[in-house]
Amino acid sequence: MISLNLVLAGLRLGLKNRQVGEKWVFDDYSYLCKGLIVYE
Repeated sequence: MISLNLVLAGLRLGLKNRQVGEKWVFDDYSYLCKGLIVYE
């Protein structure tokens, strides 16, 4: 389940990187951290 969550987060990173630019970094890092905390 953890690996799937990381893959989905990675896909979001790639898509948002193209669409939004640099602003995605903070949003997706916080999202990724929340996902990891939930599964730990």
